[in-house]
Amino acid sequence: MSFTKREWRGAHSLRSAIDWKKRSREALILMGISLFLAFVRPYGSNANAPFLLNFGVWLLLIGSGTLVGELTVHVFYRLRPNGPDWLMVIITSLVTAVGVTGVIYGLEFLSGGYIVVGDGPVHIIYFYVLVIATAMTLIGYTVSRAFNLAGPDFAQAADEGDAVSDFLKRLPVRFHTADLWAVSSEDHYCRVHTSLGSELILMRLSDADRELASADGLRVHRSWWVARKGVARAERGDGRIRLYLHSGEDVPVSRSYQAAVKDAGFTG
Repeated sequence: MSFTKREWRGAHSLRSAIDWKKRSREALILMGISLFLAFVRPYGSNANAPFLLNFGVWLLLIGSGTLVGELTVHVFYRLRPNGPDWLMVIITSLVTAVGVTGVIYGLEFLSGGYIVVGDGPVHIIYFYVLVIATAMTLIGYTVSRAFNLAGPDFAQAADEGDAVSDFLKRLPVRFHTADLWAVSSEDHYCRVHTSLGSELILMRLSDADRELASADGLRVHRSWWVARKGVARAERGDGRIRLYLHSGEDVPVSRSYQAAVKDAGFTG
């Protein structure tokens, strides 16, 4: 899924408008997968249940798995913006399988044992679910990266990490693994503030802002672009807002950007 970019791009995942057209395509894909699973009845699931009931059960399981998967991807990239895709796929599959296994046992309990998806002890059921969850995660990842049509927000989160990673490659090698905190303008140069110190590069701030369009950051002044993770605190006084980086550097916020900073939640 994709989100509308606002002035504060880092707030997109919770505040942006939903792309209903794209969501409809995703729903059709999930329904198609559910129809297929209802037809093949993997692991002997609901062997004696009517087809429509079986379809409804698989639609619920696939839908709940997709929701858990998207939340897991969101949390993963919030904690590790530059985390490797392979680790995201593994963690998402494992967590999704836990959530779906819980839904399976919940359905079995609520139906008095009439709805049964798989047979065996909990670790066997979890393994069955993990196989499907891994396949769904890989499909979602591949489709989202290739076509940006369906599945969790792999492309959105990965693009954000890629933007910062590519930008830091402009700096000496020792900065390549640093956290980007801010970029400030100094004549025809930009000073890049990171967790490993700062460095000057020959670049205009407007160009840096464009390169970091998908990153979790905000232009707060004609001379400053600030990353969310770089802000230690914000202070208000005399109608002005000032941001303070973890390095202690204070960043002025222009009046024209104050509303965006407030919307981002930096002022409490």
